[in-house]
Amino acid sequence: MSNSSETSEAQIIRLKAELAKQQAENIMYKELFDVSGDALSIIDLSTGKFIRCNQAAIKLHGVESADNFLNLKPSDISPEYQPCGRTSEEMASEYIQKAFSEGPQLFQWLHSRIDGSVFLCLVSLSALNVGNKNLILAIGRDITELVEAKSQLDSANEAVARASAAYLEEKEKFEKLVNLAPVGIAINRISDGRFDYVNKELSRFTGYGLDELNNMDYWQLTPQKYEQQEQAQLSSLSDTGRYGPYYKEYIHKDGHTYPVQLNGVKITSVKGEELICSIIQDISKRKLVEQELKTAKQRAEEASKMKSEFLANMSHEIRTPMNAILGGLQMINTEALDAKSELMLTNALSSARCLLTIINDILDYSKIEDKKLQLEKQPFLIIEVLKSVKFDVDGIVSNKGIQLISHIEANFADGWLGDIVRVKQILLNLVTNAVKFTDKGSVTVRIYETEHNTQKALGFDVTDTGIGMSAEAKSRIFERFSQADNSTTRRFGGSGLGMSITLNLIEMMGGTIDVKSEAGCGTAISVVLPLAKTDKETYKTEHKALVAPRLTDKKILIAEDNEINQVVIEALLESTEATLTIVENGKLAVEAAEKDEFDLVLMDIQMPEMDGIEAMKHIRQFRSHTPIIALTANAMVEDVASYLNLGFTAHVAKPVDKNYLYGLLASVFQ
Repeated sequence: MSNSSETSEAQIIRLKAELAKQQAENIMYKELFDVSGDALSIIDLSTGKFIRCNQAAIKLHGVESADNFLNLKPSDISPEYQPCGRTSEEMASEYIQKAFSEGPQLFQWLHSRIDGSVFLCLVSLSALNVGNKNLILAIGRDITELVEAKSQLDSANEAVARASAAYLEEKEKFEKLVNLAPVGIAINRISDGRFDYVNKELSRFTGYGLDELNNMDYWQLTPQKYEQQEQAQLSSLSDTGRYGPYYKEYIHKDGHTYPVQLNGVKITSVKGEELICSIIQDISKRKLVEQELKTAKQRAEEASKMKSEFLANMSHEIRTPMNAILGGLQMINTEALDAKSELMLTNALSSARCLLTIINDILDYSKIEDKKLQLEKQPFLIIEVLKSVKFDVDGIVSNKGIQLISHIEANFADGWLGDIVRVKQILLNLVTNAVKFTDKGSVTVRIYETEHNTQKALGFDVTDTGIGMSAEAKSRIFERFSQADNSTTRRFGGSGLGMSITLNLIEMMGGTIDVKSEAGCGTAISVVLPLAKTDKETYKTEHKALVAPRLTDKKILIAEDNEINQVVIEALLESTEATLTIVENGKLAVEAAEKDEFDLVLMDIQMPEMDGIEAMKHIRQFRSHTPIIALTANAMVEDVASYLNLGFTAHVAKPVDKNYLYGLLASVFQ
């Protein structure tokens, strides 16, 4: 009898231990269920209602509480129809039936919230038979952003969300769910790191079998170099109850390492033992994609840099011989030419200037395309800009026998803050186009003050009586490399970049442009630039001069290594009657400036022995007030700004425009 009693007591103790263990596991599974980031819910098919849900499901559907959620039917959180046109009720019934007949179902579903809004969800349905009850475990995750992003990482993130959805009520159900997940799931002891539970996916990408992992700890999968980071994650787990996202490497069974991402929470068993429940994702493919993107970005940046360097070199190499061509053409005495020769000279000058315009357009468009064009802000007068534009096109206007009329609005108050170079480029492009396409009549420029989005703005209209445009041509006017039609290109020339650049500059300034035109009836273009008004001292536009200033008592030092350019600049300055000294490099320029006192120095930049920048700095040490003008084929806006910042008084671009040079000399010696 005594032995029987002892046997019964032993059985009771054993059963209590098993019950305690089962209860601990149930609590553990319940906590995993509750903390899951995915919406988890269980539907009783006999009543058609939810009997269990987690906080994620409540939040996902905009329900106030779990009690409210459990009063809902599945039809309450789905619209009447799915995007395919079928009713939600019909499709839900099919999926539920398949879950029982074919196994777990995974599909996209359009869900709704209590407020009526809808969202796309990734849903997993698993059939559960508990006693005589038929239950459905529904796992849902809002994938609206993932669908829109369509990135390669989306499926992995969805997998993490699905895998983190664990049903914790019973161990059998939990294992059935997590073993379907395409991410690793593990439960470890905090005390020694040993695995208490692992799923099949973790076994797959570690290379170890389930039994092998359950006799290992996570330190055996972790390279020693991560020891410090591991301690930091354990501290986070201790302080906050969770860790991650945490990126490190795992050691595969065959010895190679690969990147993983981990997230986890701390759970406590009924015995008080602290455990870590972790979601582990193999991110090898994602890292590969990231590296490919990084490499592609580096290659694109290198290509952009090479293009910029090529364009800068191209500009310099083309401008250097163009200086000899344009400089020589400008110095030919037209009085000694007959009418035919004078016409040929005029055409040659026009063609050379057109070539320069095309070069500048290509460089500007390249910078705009690469988003490297920077706008400056400085005070300027639009009336001064208009005078400069009129001077630039005066020769073409006179040759065509048309009128260029300017009209300044009454009571117009000038003074604006912006990039004077780019504002002039916009106005010059529009006026040049109007003059080019007008054979008779006039081109009128109107300057006025207006408003743009409730703030003061600068406005100007350019109206011509030229050939106009058809509706089709007008629709393509701002396309790069585009002209009205092929006959326009053959007749008037041009790169087709001017108006595209103009539009980009206007948009960079936050402005607008409006074009009105009809074929045969001329064109009217209105531009509004929302520039700030200013009463500060304005930047003076350099005025060009038709004749050379008389500099009889002045001495000018010229540093230029190219013999042809020496001849050109000497010829251009001959009519000034100044005393000229020409040297071949910067070193000789410094020596000459030490021996004699010059009133002005014209300094090329790229020279042997010593370049122009270094020579300028040396001369500044003992001739601090002597004007030194950069004379170079480096004519890009950033180059000019750089030279001025370095200490040059001004900049003259090659090919040298003699009228600009004469105007600059007159300004310097005033």
